[in-house]
Amino acid sequence: MSGALLAFVSPLARRWAWPVLGLLALGAVLVAGWGAQRLYQQREAQFRHQAEATVQTINQLQARNLAVWRRRQLADAAQLSEDPLLAQAAQQWLAHPAARKAQPLQERLRSLLERGGYSSAVLLDLQGQQRLTAQGPQAQPLPPQVQQSLAQSLAQAEPVCVELHQPSPDAAPVMGLIAPLFDGLAPVAALWLQIDVRANLYPQLRSWPITSPSAESLLLQGTPPQQYLSPLRLGPTERALQPAQGGDQVAQRALQGQQGSYYGQDYRGQAVLAAASSVPGTPWVLLSKMDERDALASTQRNQWLLWALLCSLGLLLAGVVAALWQWRARQRVAELQRELQRSMRWLETAQKAASMGYFSYDMLQQQFFMSSMANSIFGLAPQDHMTLRQWSAMLLPEERKHVLQVHAQAMQARGALRLQYRIRRASDGQQRWVQVWGEYGTNEEAQLQRMSGTVQDITERKQAEEQLDHYRLSLEEQVRLDALTQLANRLALDEAVRQEWERAQLRGMPLTVLMIDVDHFKAYNDRYGHVAGDLCLQRVARALAGAAQRAGELVARYGGEEFAVLLPDCDELQALAVAQRLCTAVRELGLEHLGSAVASVVTVSIGLACLRGGEAALAGAQGVRQLFERADAALYQAKQAGRDRVALAGAQSLAPLPALGSLPPPAPPAAAPAPPAIYDI
Repeated sequence: MSGALLAFVSPLARRWAWPVLGLLALGAVLVAGWGAQRLYQQREAQFRHQAEATVQTINQLQARNLAVWRRRQLADAAQLSEDPLLAQAAQQWLAHPAARKAQPLQERLRSLLERGGYSSAVLLDLQGQQRLTAQGPQAQPLPPQVQQSLAQSLAQAEPVCVELHQPSPDAAPVMGLIAPLFDGLAPVAALWLQIDVRANLYPQLRSWPITSPSAESLLLQGTPPQQYLSPLRLGPTERALQPAQGGDQVAQRALQGQQGSYYGQDYRGQAVLAAASSVPGTPWVLLSKMDERDALASTQRNQWLLWALLCSLGLLLAGVVAALWQWRARQRVAELQRELQRSMRWLETAQKAASMGYFSYDMLQQQFFMSSMANSIFGLAPQDHMTLRQWSAMLLPEERKHVLQVHAQAMQARGALRLQYRIRRASDGQQRWVQVWGEYGTNEEAQLQRMSGTVQDITERKQAEEQLDHYRLSLEEQVRLDALTQLANRLALDEAVRQEWERAQLRGMPLTVLMIDVDHFKAYNDRYGHVAGDLCLQRVARALAGAAQRAGELVARYGGEEFAVLLPDCDELQALAVAQRLCTAVRELGLEHLGSAVASVVTVSIGLACLRGGEAALAGAQGVRQLFERADAALYQAKQAGRDRVALAGAQSLAPLPALGSLPPPAPPAAAPAPPAIYDI
C-alpha cells in the first residue's frame, strides 16, 4: 500500500515541481521590482537635496570670490591713495603742467595699465576734469556717474567703486575705481581706474566644479535699474548690462530678495534649479542655475539601469530554470572532464616542477628535438622538433648575431654552452628571458653530432633584478626627502633652485622664493615639549604642501623651523597671493600656541623675494645667493613688524588677508613704503 502511494506521488511531484518553481521565481522578481521602485523614489528625493545643496554651495563660493575680488581692487586703489610721492607729483603737475613733470606721472599710469591690469588710468583734478592719461594731457569732463563717485570718494576720503556700466552702447562693460590722492589730510587729485570685467570678473562666474552644459552663473544688479551685469551664455544674445527679462522667474525672485535654492523658469523658459545670494559689500546679486533635467539626469539614468537590471535578473532566472533541465546529463560529462583535466594537470605539474625543458640539436638536420616543457617555453604547439629557422626567427634582431655566434663557437670547440638571451615567443609574441645550458656530444655508432642540454625560462628572475634596481633608485630618491616632514630637503631644494635659475635666465621668466619661519617656535618647544614640536612641524609642513597648488611649486624644509617655497614663473603679485594662502593654511590648522606673543594658535612669518628675467640675467651665478639673502632679509622684516605676516623684499610687510566672508579689521597706521625710483623728480 505504501509502496504504491509513493509510486503515485513521485511522478505527480515531478510534474508540478517546475511550474511551482517558475511561479516562485516570478513572485521573487515582482517583489524585487516593488522594492526597487521604492528605493528609487527615496534615492530621487535624496539626490534632489544633494543637487540643491551643490548648486547653493557653488553659488556661495562664487559670491565670496566676487566679494574678495572687489575688496582686492579697493585695496589696490587704497595703496595708490596712501602714496605721498604720487600725490606730491600730481599736485606739482596740476599747479604747473609742464612736460618734464608730466613724464613721471605718465610712466606711472602706463605701469598701472601694464602691471595692474587696468584698461585705462586717468588723473583727475578736484573739479572732476580729466587731466592726464598714459598717452598725454587731456581736458574733458567726467561722465555723470563717475562724477558722483568722485564726489563720494572725496567726501569719504577713501577709494570707491564706479559700478559696472557701458561708456557707450557699442563699448564693452567696465568697472571703475576712484582713488583720491592726499597731501597730508587735504585732497589734491584723484585717479580714475577702469577694469575690463570681461578678463577679470566674468571668468570667475564660469568656474563650475561640476560638468553640465546648462550650468550658468549670472550677476544681477539689485538696485535700480535692475539688469544683467554678465552675458547670457545660453540666451539669444551674449551682451551684458541689459534689463532683467520679465519672463525670467528665477532672476526676478532673486532680485526680490529670495536667497537659497529654488526651482523655476529662466530667461529661456526652461525649468531650472537655481540658487541666489547677495554679494557682500556690493549691490550685486549672484544667481547660479542649471537645467532641472541635467540636475536629475543621473537619477533617471539610474532608474533605467535598475529596470534593465530587473529584466536581466528575470532572464537570468529563466535561464537557470531552463539549465536545470540538462543539469543531470551535464553533471556526468563535467565529472569525466574534471577527471581527465586532473590527470593532465598532474602530468604537467611533474614536468614544471623542474622549471626546465630538454632539447637536443642535430647539426646535420639543423633541427631541435624538444620536450613538451621546452615547447611551452618557446610558445610552440606540442611537437617533437623545431627547425633552426624557427628558433632563429624568435631571437631579437639586435641580439641574433651574437647568440648565433656563441652557439657556433661552442659547437666548433665542442665545449659547454652557457648563455642567457631573449626570445619573442611564437604563440603570443611575449618577450621572455631564457637560460640555455648545453653540452656537445657524438653518437659513435651513427656518427651524429649533437648538442644536448636544458632550457629554462628566467623572466621572473630578470624582473626581480630590475625591481631591485628600481628599489635602489627609490632609495636614492629618499635621500632627497626630509625625514621628519617628508618634504624636500636642502639637497633637493638646491638642485631645483639651480635648474629653475638657469631656466629663468634663458627664458626671461621671474623666479620667486618664500622664506617661512614658524613664529615663536622655541617658546612652543619649551611649553609643549620637543615631541609636540615635531608633530607641529609635520602638520605645518602638510599645510604648506597642500596650499602650494601650481605645478612646479616646491615646498622644502630649510632647517629647524624654517621652510622655503620655490615659485617658478611667478611675479610679486602672484607670489603675495600664494604667501597669504600659506599663512591662512597654517592659521586654519588651529594648533594651540599659548606661548606665542602673536596669536593663540601657531602662525608663520614669510619673506618674499623675486627676481625677474632681466634681473636674473644680470645677477649671473651670484643671483641664487642674492635671491635667498633678499628673501631672508624680508623674513626678518616680517618678524620685526610683528610676525604672522608677509613681507616683500624692499617693501612694507603685509598682514594676511582675512577669512572669506568676514570684513578685514582696521589696519594700524604704518610707515609709508619705500618710494620707487620713478618718483625721483
